[in-house]
Amino acid sequence: MKFIFLHVGLDIRPYFLVQSIRKFFPSATIIQCSDLITEEVKGVDQVFRYNGDINNLMTFRLESFANLDLQTSGIYLDTDMLVVRKFETNLLKNYDGLLCRRTFGNDDLINHNFMGMNLSEYKGKTFGEIYPFLACFTATSSSKIWKDAAKILQSLDKKFHFWYGDQEALRILSQSIKFKLSEVDESSFACLPDRADEKSQPFVLHFKGQKRKADMLEEAKKMGLV
Repeated sequence: MKFIFLHVGLDIRPYFLVQSIRKFFPSATIIQCSDLITEEVKGVDQVFRYNGDINNLMTFRLESFANLDLQTSGIYLDTDMLVVRKFETNLLKNYDGLLCRRTFGNDDLINHNFMGMNLSEYKGKTFGEIYPFLACFTATSSSKIWKDAAKILQSLDKKFHFWYGDQEALRILSQSIKFKLSEVDESSFACLPDRADEKSQPFVLHFKGQKRKADMLEEAKKMGLV
């Protein structure tokens, strides 16, 4: 199985992600998508460098995955995640793609002034309504879905090219009949560490948000990754 992530800039967290994948999937192929100058993360098998605009991170991300042009299946993760339990990698089975459905905060209202974006069209709407799928954990049978997602994002308002664009594209894709899609829950494959417990036993933790970033290092230490 191939695991793919996007990493640009200076950050130690991608290394912990790589080590957590190796802990439970030692024979996996791990691919780092990046810009032209970011250093290779120790432990990856391949670095794919894409010459795009990193100032529009959402567009850069989808275009990187599209231009990686994998003809085989792969699991795509965010770099602020840790694999904490082995899972069945054949998640796709006969599907073209697998999306991560939001579990937490579905009823929270979208901040329509987030980062000065002017999301007034979503005023009074919830995350569950507008962004039911997260882009932090996705599986695809090939690059075809990413190519379509990148095209969709290019057609959207430029404000989405920097933030929320990947979730915009995945929502639109989920409404199409072009691809056969399956789902997993955020609570299992992108679980917030403060929502995890012995009963839920998630496979992947997602240290989303600045307040949780420091917790990722502590969890990595507990797992023996440091």
